[in-house]
Amino acid sequence: MPSRLLPCSLLAVILATAGCDSAADGEGPAPGADLTCDTGDLMIRTELFFGLDRFDEPPVTQEEWQEFVDTEVTPRFRDGLTQFDIDGQYLASTGELIREDSRLIMLLHDGGQAASDSIEAIREAYKRRFNQESVLRIDEPVCVDF
Repeated sequence: MPSRLLPCSLLAVILATAGCDSAADGEGPAPGADLTCDTGDLMIRTELFFGLDRFDEPPVTQEEWQEFVDTEVTPRFRDGLTQFDIDGQYLASTGELIREDSRLIMLLHDGGQAASDSIEAIREAYKRRFNQESVLRIDEPVCVDF
């Protein structure tokens, strides 16, 4: 996301992660440790939000987006993923309401370190490739039955 998004992005991350326990820091239970599934298996659902606007350049095109998914996301999550076209908006620090076309990728995984590392690599690759400041990540335990 462009630099004007940083304060709003940080606020969104803080709000999205408020009250979350982290197993990585050794404090508290793993995400979803207190969730029991009546059907299916406990997994982690990660949602990644990618803004398409860029400073001094046109927005990320559909072709650029698909090439990114094909080269950065699919190799790391071969079992599958879901992607959505979404409309985002936020209130900039100037008081201006900003609307931005965005993409959301939803991943289901075991919550292990390898999956988390892959997700972080995807976020960093997008920020680097498309001159973005952030990619919002939301993790949530879910019960999954195929």
